[in-house]
Amino acid sequence: MPVDESPLVRLERHARNRALEVAVMEQRGGVWSSLTWNELYRRVIDGAAGMIEAGVNPGQVVVIRVPTGVRQLELELATRLAGAVPLLLPDELDAAEVGRLLDEVQVRLVVVDEESRLALLRRAALADAQLFECDDRSWERLRGMGLERRKRQPDLLTWVAGARTGAASGAVLGLPREKSLAWLFRPECSGTLSDLTGDDVVLLTGAATDRFTTVARDAHLTSGCALAWVESPAQLEAALTHVAPTHVLLDHASARALEDLLEAGTVDGVAWHPTPRDVLDAMSAQVAEARLGSRARKLAADVAALRPWWGGRLRVLVLDTRVNRTISGLATSLGFRIGRIAHHPAVKLELSREYAVVQVPAASRVEAADASLPRRGRAGEGLDTAFSLAGSPGA
Repeated sequence: MPVDESPLVRLERHARNRALEVAVMEQRGGVWSSLTWNELYRRVIDGAAGMIEAGVNPGQVVVIRVPTGVRQLELELATRLAGAVPLLLPDELDAAEVGRLLDEVQVRLVVVDEESRLALLRRAALADAQLFECDDRSWERLRGMGLERRKRQPDLLTWVAGARTGAASGAVLGLPREKSLAWLFRPECSGTLSDLTGDDVVLLTGAATDRFTTVARDAHLTSGCALAWVESPAQLEAALTHVAPTHVLLDHASARALEDLLEAGTVDGVAWHPTPRDVLDAMSAQVAEARLGSRARKLAADVAALRPWWGGRLRVLVLDTRVNRTISGLATSLGFRIGRIAHHPAVKLELSREYAVVQVPAASRVEAADASLPRRGRAGEGLDTAFSLAGSPGA
């Protein structure tokens, strides 16, 4: 598969070849839901066209600050299909640093789900940016406007993809640096993620602003696999039970917590062993070919009771950290593989130089009642509350 294919081409292929297969899964309010590749494709292309209708031009920047999950994925893909740059900022950044970084790029749209997420942006000069409060209703309206735009201009997204040929489209992250100024960079990696196929079911943990989850999301778009995405280690066990993944990808925080999760793990609501730590220690010693007594050998064999905890069909485990002897021994004992991933060095991006902003050709005008996208106007103009968390122009 060509690595320089546009996101639109990749998404169209999955929508055509895997239309009714699950693309993404998430748990919201204790209930699991999913989208097929066809559903994801339709929602994303409408969202991308809606962003263009809102005034986003290819080459501009869209700052996205919403919770981990399907909405984040939809917004990120829609931004890429619109030819814009999705920019994700970790909370570890200082507000002054964020202000400096954003002052150097052309931010057209800021997408948040609640007012508290704007605190990180308080030092940024965003006079030319629109603010989009993206709840379910606003996202539906944005997609509705995008659908109408595509009806008037069917080749819109194809034109955008052509205009951005050769330009990188992946998400850009803010990189906190202890002894120097923060950077913007686009994460890249090599290793196991390039081996994913459309038949794989991937469970990913970690925040959207993490470099590991970012490269994993791009691998999802490339491969066409099914993706379930949770943010915290506390959500891992329930997700394993529901998803039954073939691949588990754990960010640094979840990887560090994995042994504790294994010790406290349950199968069908019951602890998988009365003394799990003893079992893991005996198993590790046995894999290391240490001399064991009969009791220790029996304990080591009891690790088989942990197999259902992983969902029943795990083939590959990828940890964004160094793999210790307990986890490597577990993989040997249970018959799954430890995948490897190598992050490429972070290269400082100068987005103002890398991206040329281009204007999208205007669509034919059609009279429609109340068909305007909710947006925040300039000072003195009318204000739609969907584009203002405070609800007033002066807020």
